[in-house]
Amino acid sequence: MKNINDAIVGISKREWAEGKYAIQSWGSWLHRIAPYVGRIKPSFAHFLIEYTTDEGDVILDPFGGIGTIPTEGMLMGRQTISNDLNPYAYIIARAKSEKKKPLQDLISYIESINVCTDNISLEDIPEWVKEYYNEETLKEIIFFRDKLENDKQYFLLGNLIGISQGHRPGHLSKPCAWTLPYKPRPDDPGEYREVKPRLIEKIKRTYKDSFEQTGSMKSLYGDARKLDVASSSIDAIITSPPYFDTLDYINSSRLRLAICGYYEDEQKNNLKNQLIQKFDTYLDEMEKCIKEFQRVLKKGGKAIVVVGDVFKAKGDINTAEVLVPIFEKYGFKCHSIVADGIPVNKSVQKRTSNQKFDRIMILTLENK
Repeated sequence: MKNINDAIVGISKREWAEGKYAIQSWGSWLHRIAPYVGRIKPSFAHFLIEYTTDEGDVILDPFGGIGTIPTEGMLMGRQTISNDLNPYAYIIARAKSEKKKPLQDLISYIESINVCTDNISLEDIPEWVKEYYNEETLKEIIFFRDKLENDKQYFLLGNLIGISQGHRPGHLSKPCAWTLPYKPRPDDPGEYREVKPRLIEKIKRTYKDSFEQTGSMKSLYGDARKLDVASSSIDAIITSPPYFDTLDYINSSRLRLAICGYYEDEQKNNLKNQLIQKFDTYLDEMEKCIKEFQRVLKKGGKAIVVVGDVFKAKGDINTAEVLVPIFEKYGFKCHSIVADGIPVNKSVQKRTSNQKFDRIMILTLENK
């Protein structure tokens, strides 16, 4: 396991902010299966892993999202686990974790599918979802989703969900943003977009880079407060928990969640209520997670936790400093907090003229 002082020195270089690493799309095309609001850059994940772990180490991301940290770890020869409560995020992470078959085998499988939408009904699909699609295209999406799920083709399913929304000709919806589902123009009738050729072109793009899978990746659909992970089995936790009362992970993914089958208001509200980010309960819920971190982490193991500052009318909150006493309560020692400055964007940070920081907490578990 890497020396903690060397890890601090390495992370403090902030190499992900320089040159080619500063580009949002740096890294394997595997990272680009689909977007996710608030996800960290693959280059950021790369250097956190590089400076804190060794090949063969077991890395857990309890708030894995679409699996950016575990995917990069897998490509770097680590044994990784991604965990998340968002069904859309889990599907994309699982797609990345599936052992990759030869590209031509996947293309042949897709080409062999006899597409028949005669039995596909849109009766239960909400009108707001239908606004984004040509009717026949939406039926084909649902047909392929059900087919891929039934055949356990999770890699292909993730790629399908990835192209279900976007503004390019290879996407299946009416033109709208790739990440956030802004409403399409009301006068857009929606052209028919055949799924099969677009799915084939999507997987060709995903295969643009070779997959040097010297490591492994497992994807879990679960709660960070009750991890399905064995005690004392993890060498390092590297994660970026939901930020304190900031991002809406459900609403921002609502269209892809609908394509995954989660479109009822009750379903979405239940998901929202399970997430950890409400201002009044954030610290209490994070304490439950930290207690789990202590359980699954080996004694002496590292926890690299990335959190963001929060701006409130009554004053700014340095989330890392607030969390340190909770980590200490459960046997962790905080060796350093590295500030990673984010340029002020007035269109986003309307309530402050101060620079916002992500804080990288570098901790070890001293007592079990």
